[in-house]
Amino acid sequence: MIDELIFTISLIFVNIFLFKIFIKLFNKLKIYDEPDFSRKIHTSNVPLVGGVIFLLNIFLYVLTNIFIDATAYFNSIRELLAFLTGSFLIFLVGLYDDKYILKPNTKLILISIIIMTTLSIDNSFEIKFINVLFNEKVILLKTFGTVFTIFCFLVFLNAFNMIDGVNGLSASYFLACLVYIMVLNHNFYFFIFLIVPAIIFLLFNFRNKAFLGDGGSLLLGFILSCLFIKTHNQQLIFADQITLLMLIPGIDMLRVAVLRILKKKHPFDADQSHLHHLLLKKYTPKISYLLIITFITISILLSKIIESKFINLFLILIILICYFSYINFRRLK
Repeated sequence: MIDELIFTISLIFVNIFLFKIFIKLFNKLKIYDEPDFSRKIHTSNVPLVGGVIFLLNIFLYVLTNIFIDATAYFNSIRELLAFLTGSFLIFLVGLYDDKYILKPNTKLILISIIIMTTLSIDNSFEIKFINVLFNEKVILLKTFGTVFTIFCFLVFLNAFNMIDGVNGLSASYFLACLVYIMVLNHNFYFFIFLIVPAIIFLLFNFRNKAFLGDGGSLLLGFILSCLFIKTHNQQLIFADQITLLMLIPGIDMLRVAVLRILKKKHPFDADQSHLHHLLLKKYTPKISYLLIITFITISILLSKIIESKFINLFLILIILICYFSYINFRRLK
């Protein structure tokens, strides 16, 4: 216990140092988010350092465990290599998009290639079956598993990226999901390398000192996708529980994508039709953040607390009704 505490404190100081160094570096390299006084509500250039800090912490985990057990959380070296390769490449795509702006279709193709590369290195992150509480039988996906996995990755990555519009929201969601998965896996050392930078990032993010950017957002979405699939394949979590965890970002992305398609726009083009944009028209950013993260946290807690065959389905239905009722109410006002 004392060793874990000392290790955590040391990691905190390392991350504070990394954030300060890279904030200065990214400002010099002009890798920052510029305010447009329209869709973006901040008033000064904010460095997009979140992603690189998380990536460095993943490599720190590997270096630290070389002297202990490099596969302490991962089942094999190939699984670890697949995770590292996918994380690094997905971050590079996002970082390039932050700096030079990629077209939506180009980014979609690149991300798909990265996911396929990850799965080709090791299939531990492939959804091989679907295990739900209300069905005692396991649904085997067989040859359809790869296609379904790529689809799930793409959907969640875009959903996660789309909630990154209010300070603290995406990082808080990431942190809540991490704690959830850590409790299921009983693994301290791997998850602490993600939890510590998430908490420190929030401190900088709330003060407009650091943003995730597409590099960070895609990386965190990729990490969560891998962890959820790995945990599900180990049968530590059910598919309907994961649905509850991802429900708010998922339905918001789906609603916005459908609206954009109906308006003959690309489903992943940026606009101001997300849930947080609707809330920001009435509330301050802090209140909007608290409302969304409270709703998400309730979904996460219910997913963990209630493990009944049909109650999870009922909860999903209730959340969907509440979400669309609020959206329609805002549109009518």
